[in-house]
Amino acid sequence: MNKYWMPTLFLISIIASFLYKKYITKRYLFLLMKHKKNQEEKEYMDLLDSLPMKLYFSSITLMVLKIKYYVDTNEFRHVKEISEQWMASNEKNKGLTQVLLPVYAYYVNYGYKNDAINVYNFLMNRIDEEEDGKLYAELNDLKAIYIDHDKKYISILEEKIKKARSTSEMAVLNFRLAKLYEFIGEIGEARKLIRRLKDLGISEEETKVLDSLLQK
Repeated sequence: MNKYWMPTLFLISIIASFLYKKYITKRYLFLLMKHKKNQEEKEYMDLLDSLPMKLYFSSITLMVLKIKYYVDTNEFRHVKEISEQWMASNEKNKGLTQVLLPVYAYYVNYGYKNDAINVYNFLMNRIDEEEDGKLYAELNDLKAIYIDHDKKYISILEEKIKKARSTSEMAVLNFRLAKLYEFIGEIGEARKLIRRLKDLGISEEETKVLDSLLQK
């Protein structure tokens, strides 16, 4: 009987540890979302720096959560400061793309062209087109639309829309095409696409963004 006792205890301890980690992870993510929703920046950042967070979350995950807070609250100074520090101190870290992709998207979305180009060049020098095909394509898609305002990209987006497999993918592509039309001055075409987008069942927040574009 005793010879089975230790393996059983070991198995129980592993299961208990797994369940505890799952509980802690869920609990702390809930608290983070609560602080973010209430715009409690100090509480959010203090929680990120707490010992349990450092024990159960990787440094990459913690940095992504920090960057995302400032991106979502549109705090340019903090986004720029943290991302530049991160790039300078973690040049060879493979997790850099997870941290910098939302920064890049933020820069292009809000028109910080020079900052977007800096992040774009930094990432393109550190990713492999074959190994990171989707990321490579995403970086170039955003650059062609939001930075270069490339008219030739209209046909590429139209082809992608035809091949879209889900409503969410179609919504993203249509929105990007609408933005490209807006950038090149074809407001009428942009409005047509925005009206089409509103029929795809997007969220209330996204609908408000589209309504503001329609008023231009």
